[in-house]
Amino acid sequence: MQPGPAVNRNLVGRCGVYCGACEIRRGFEDAGKLRLDVAQKHNCMPGDVRCNGCRSVHIIGWSRAKDYGKNCAILACLKTRGLETCGDCEKLSSCDRWRKLAEHCLEIGVYLKANLQAIQQQGVDAWLQAQEERWQCQACGRPVAVDSITPRCHRCGVYQL
Repeated sequence: MQPGPAVNRNLVGRCGVYCGACEIRRGFEDAGKLRLDVAQKHNCMPGDVRCNGCRSVHIIGWSRAKDYGKNCAILACLKTRGLETCGDCEKLSSCDRWRKLAEHCLEIGVYLKANLQAIQQQGVDAWLQAQEERWQCQACGRPVAVDSITPRCHRCGVYQL
């Protein structure tokens, strides 16, 4: 039996986000117009739009925001607690920081608690494979960038769920 396609474990957001659909990650990876649009949206230079995912954020990551990217308070919290993900934390249900992020993600159709549970139950590789399939354009099949403003493929313009 041959192994499945390689997955990029850097794209497992420790809070339950799939980093592969993040507009900053996609702007960095795909460059072009999306990178310019993200830079304009965040009032920075296109070269500042760079991230390889949550697991490598301290090496090459977004530094423009005060609460995520290199400055992610959730990552700092997990590091102090010696935890891998928020799903490993016994205080998850009472964590205001995570709850606020989870509420924002619900607006764009991402249920962080379900993601954390799936990571624990299915394993990282299976979860990543499912996320890669979920966040592909319905028309052109390429990865999409998800944000709460424009749920369209940045390549072909087709509306995304």
